[in-house]
Amino acid sequence: MSDSAITSESNPTPDGEKLVRRKVNTLIPEGSPWNEIEEAFLKRRSVRKYKRKQVPEHYIKRILEVGRYSASQGNCQPWRFVVVRDRDMINEMESYVLDMFKLMTSAPSQKGNNEAPPDPEQRPAMHPIPLGLLTQSPPGQGIKVFHGAPTLIFPLMDSRGIGHPEIDLGIVGTNMIMTAYSLGLGTCWVGFAESLNSGNWPKKLGVEEPYKLVEALAIGFEAGDAQHNYVHRETHRITWFENGEKRVMY
Repeated sequence: MSDSAITSESNPTPDGEKLVRRKVNTLIPEGSPWNEIEEAFLKRRSVRKYKRKQVPEHYIKRILEVGRYSASQGNCQPWRFVVVRDRDMINEMESYVLDMFKLMTSAPSQKGNNEAPPDPEQRPAMHPIPLGLLTQSPPGQGIKVFHGAPTLIFPLMDSRGIGHPEIDLGIVGTNMIMTAYSLGLGTCWVGFAESLNSGNWPKKLGVEEPYKLVEALAIGFEAGDAQHNYVHRETHRITWFENGEKRVMY
């Protein structure tokens, strides 16, 4: 039944008065099963192996549209999107990023035999995980920066955004990866893409100030079935203040 039929037959209103529907929130009991949206967030995983099959164009447009509706500080929407679906171009970008990493990892160590231990407060140049990936990959192959995904979305960050625009980009990314998940697609955030801010890549991708590359979102059909199972997650300390009392829980 159409809305107009509902208005005229079930809930007649005076001419010119708008019908207002009030949503009734039903409280769920403690310990209830996860709802559909909660379960999607709990099961979604980063996918690092994709089928070669390209994602339909209208899927990507749906993902971008949901991203466009993301919340942002002051509603300034500090983003733009670049989509790359050209396999040769993706391969070229991947080679460039790997070459950048080789330069970083081949740099001489700053620690000498007679030097004092490093300052524990000093932040390391790079997290050990990506460095480990580079050294453990098969000889001559390196790592798959974009994991063989047929589509990449680059959410560009507008540095003029108020507050912390990088957080707004994270919200955009969450909206897009969950939309992709709802369409049966796999995704993975690729922070290595930031290396493309150097060289000629900003010009090739049409990136101009005040925008910059921050991350890439790899999208494709998953080669496997990693996204439909729960995995163990470490619990974290939560400090809870209520009614003048402080509680600690995990």
